[in-house]
Amino acid sequence: MTISVGKLTIADLNAVDELMKRHSRTLGFLPTEALSNYLEKENTFGAKTSDGKLIGYLLQAAHPNYFRIAQLCVAEEFTGQGIARRLIDELKKSATKQKDIRLRCRNDFPAHQMWPKLGFTAIDEQPGRSKGRLPLTLWRLTLARDDQLDLFQAKTSDESLDVVIDAQIFFDFDEADSNKSRPSRALLSDFLVDELRLLRTDELLNEIVREKNPGQREKSRNKAYEFLEVEHDPKQAEHFAGILKTLLPSNNPSQKSDIQQLAQAAASEVKIFVTRDQKLLKKSEEIAGRVSLQVVSPTELIIRLHELSEQQSYAPTRISGFELRWQRISSNEVAHFPYSIFLNQGERQGVFKEKLGVLLAEPDHHETECLQSKDRNVAIRALTRETNKILNVPMLRMAQSVDDSQLFRRFVIADTIAGAVENNLDAVQVDASAITSGLETDLLEMGFVKCNGSFVRFSFPRSLTRTEVLSKTQELFPASAPHYRNMSDQELQRCCSPIALKEAEQNYFLIPIRPGYAKSLFDRQQAAEDMFVQNPGVLLRWDNVYYKAKSHHYMLQTPARILWYESGTEAGQIVAVSCLDTVEMGSAKELFKKFKKFGVLEWRDIFDICGGDPSKEIMALKFSHTFLFRRPVPLNVMRNIFAEYDINLVLQSPSKLSTEIFLELFQLGYPEPA
Repeated sequence: MTISVGKLTIADLNAVDELMKRHSRTLGFLPTEALSNYLEKENTFGAKTSDGKLIGYLLQAAHPNYFRIAQLCVAEEFTGQGIARRLIDELKKSATKQKDIRLRCRNDFPAHQMWPKLGFTAIDEQPGRSKGRLPLTLWRLTLARDDQLDLFQAKTSDESLDVVIDAQIFFDFDEADSNKSRPSRALLSDFLVDELRLLRTDELLNEIVREKNPGQREKSRNKAYEFLEVEHDPKQAEHFAGILKTLLPSNNPSQKSDIQQLAQAAASEVKIFVTRDQKLLKKSEEIAGRVSLQVVSPTELIIRLHELSEQQSYAPTRISGFELRWQRISSNEVAHFPYSIFLNQGERQGVFKEKLGVLLAEPDHHETECLQSKDRNVAIRALTRETNKILNVPMLRMAQSVDDSQLFRRFVIADTIAGAVENNLDAVQVDASAITSGLETDLLEMGFVKCNGSFVRFSFPRSLTRTEVLSKTQELFPASAPHYRNMSDQELQRCCSPIALKEAEQNYFLIPIRPGYAKSLFDRQQAAEDMFVQNPGVLLRWDNVYYKAKSHHYMLQTPARILWYESGTEAGQIVAVSCLDTVEMGSAKELFKKFKKFGVLEWRDIFDICGGDPSKEIMALKFSHTFLFRRPVPLNVMRNIFAEYDINLVLQSPSKLSTEIFLELFQLGYPEPA
């Protein structure tokens, strides 16, 4: 078997993602956006067999003087065949001014034994950030000799940022895990090892000596000596302390120590001071103006660093033109975020702020974003992919006093389900303790089940038998399984949409829709590219209506499933699947009045459909549970499938589909990942 090694492209995204997930225990998990970023920047090398199967890859970041390996993975069945060495050799060839290759690896991982065989040298070791503080070794492979490059220089990444931590942060490191301490403890995350260097002032020792318990004093003092002490100019520190006393209270020993720590940090070359003391943070602008020291919270600092490494994930995700978008919460917004508009009745702002802070302090784990409509924040959502099958939502909040609140509530829920489907996940789990009051009704009406303190909804993007569905519900959330056992096939399909239940006895239809209407009704990607969407609210709806001339109405029986054929394009394609709920006939004027709040068509469109006669009968198709296909089915493929069954393909009007053809087209729309 021939194995070739070379650069990968964005076309290899699914293959890399699949291989990464198979080895996630030692590799960890990278979001799709981060993985795409590596591939788009051509920072990924891969090994493929002669039939094109990916069996290994290397993700790296090229810095001016060195390469940093983020991941190196070889499929289990191909280990021991020199593939890792070939990937490293390919990286060597790409060097320009880089003098070495660096990486960190936990000592208990199998790869720890591999690096010396590839020529790497272990030049440093430090405790990791894992629960057991298992050691991380810094490995280096020299590419070019440099007389000025010694082991000491190699130990400290030239990309790291020096910051001074205050006593609160320091003591949080040994506190029990809680909403209050977790943002501080997040500064010790593995992903920040090469990004951040934590320093202390000598004033911290004065804080420690005030501890009454001798054992705890000794423990804290020994811990403090593990951190480098920031070097400062004593005279300058004394001068800055005098200035700070005019800004901050100094009525007790703790407040006086705060001033001394700030003054010593300001009198050093380090210009960032990290604290969770709200009194200091509220004075941050004044402190910066008087002593040129940035005072930031752990959360703000972590987000800043994450923004630098993952800029693409902080770009707004447009939903509909300029008016509607998801925007990840950035470091600039943390200090001035409108927390109060997201509070539940009786909830204290400080408690909510701590909950949100925990999520924001782990940006590599939680993607926390706001839904913005015309620059108003209308919702907060945090997404966490804990496993390869479940999308967790640890927070889902709606802003108070928002117009069309139900419309936005349902959109946020539907959009979250759609995200799970897009990423081939089987379920969405929403933390019941972290949602807006009143959201429970919408969740239940949209197919969620309350289960062990969570709301759970399955969203299988494939065709399954009833037995397979019940088995999956039992496997993923056993407590929810009884809820589904007595459902009819139609109920089961709606609660687990977009699933296609193989043995369900119901009607299936292919319905043509014009491209412009398809964009406005359900294609967020196309709508996002249109800067002047006339009615962005249509795209938010879980239920919608599409009008057509009265044609073939006798066969449009409900309940049914619809495949939407986008006509009028150069080739045409099936783009989405829905549940058809009702079909109503009536005069154009009557139907438009009844369903005015639904759908995308304006009266001028209805006027064209009825040929200028408002009394003429037309059809209104009311549908819901709409999901875009991950891969649209093109016209030529449709023709081949219909030809195999010796059936004429009708595209000008609604046509009925056999169960076999529907399932085949559906499976093409939701292919299994490569």
